[in-house]
Amino acid sequence: MAGLSRSDGEGFVRAAGFAVDAPVTLAAVTRERTMTFCGGVWPGDRAVVENDEFYAASLTKQLTGAAIALLAREGRIDPDMPVAQDLLPRWTALPTVRQLLHHIAGLPAAGIYEVACEADWTDAHARSILVTLVQPATAPGTTHTYSNFGYILLARIVERSSGMPFSEFVEQRLLLPLGITGMRVRGEDDSLDGLQTGALGPLLPRSTGDGGLWTTAGAYAHWLDAQNHDRLGVAALVQQDVRLADGQTAGYGWGIGLRRFRGHALYIHGGGWAGTRAKAVRCPALGLAVVALANADTDEPVVALVDAVLNRLADETVGTR
Repeated sequence: MAGLSRSDGEGFVRAAGFAVDAPVTLAAVTRERTMTFCGGVWPGDRAVVENDEFYAASLTKQLTGAAIALLAREGRIDPDMPVAQDLLPRWTALPTVRQLLHHIAGLPAAGIYEVACEADWTDAHARSILVTLVQPATAPGTTHTYSNFGYILLARIVERSSGMPFSEFVEQRLLLPLGITGMRVRGEDDSLDGLQTGALGPLLPRSTGDGGLWTTAGAYAHWLDAQNHDRLGVAALVQQDVRLADGQTAGYGWGIGLRRFRGHALYIHGGGWAGTRAKAVRCPALGLAVVALANADTDEPVVALVDAVLNRLADETVGTR
């Protein structure tokens, strides 16, 4: 397989429409090899290199879903039990863990709260909002509304069920068994001193479960490839869809979007914060995984980059059969 050369990577980045010299990193995995590309410069004219960590934002949700799946497989979490009353004290009909995972719990989107926040967005601040929320007009299980609040709650459920901080659970139960380095969850008490921090705006994302992951592109590609091979043994849980009350499917599993690509299942997710964007896709049937992390103000360049690389590698994969 030809794979991606340095000139290929540069061409894909230019075609995707990134700003000149914007920091960007890309990693792709096929059945034969892993490829990485770095472009752009950080403030101070230091070139981006492969071991630079970027903020992965909502790509964290894949790890949260896998963490819940591990605990469910061990019988320590029942996905169909309602969440604890103290997490949503003003609700009379509590959502289940499964409904949180699929974004059908009735929770609001967190974006307007994040924008209105006057300090860093932390777990503590998110929880202070959650305890004031009243029961929604639509019952849990009725509609699909993507909500970061649900995944902040899921991280707390992981902590309560495992007796470990969420960041420690991710490290000990997900990353170490897979041999992944260059990836870590940073919470509200951790220093965010990476090179990308300056692009995140005056208020920093410090919540976990919905976000909190800092990673190199290569490390996240390793994660995606491990999921393609189901090395954690949780695929049957995380890749499932759910039906809403009207019979429609949510199109979302446990931390992953469920799509189709050339007749095969495609598992996707994007993420972002002010000035940063991330996108990851994987196709187990074709043995492909692609992730891009970058400084960007809109989703379009990261999505275009990942789509272009995925299609190129899929063409080559099919062509070698």
